[in-house]
Amino acid sequence: MATQEQTALSLRVRERADADGLPADHVMRELAVQFDAAVKAEPPDVKRWLGCWARLRRTWCEYSGESLL
Repeated sequence: MATQEQTALSLRVRERADADGLPADHVMRELAVQFDAAVKAEPPDVKRWLGCWARLRRTWCEYSGESLL
């Protein structure tokens, strides 16, 4: 379950990275951290949030094979 520190997408990415034994500096893990930081940013920055989400979602889809749309 996602906590306040993690979104549902970043949690799913981290769980998959853990299951696949990806290193701590793997791009999916780094993008998940960036996305969570953008979500928690004060004041909210929608442009940053959307950019981080798009990069994480695209990377997730490429890695997992899930459809982007």
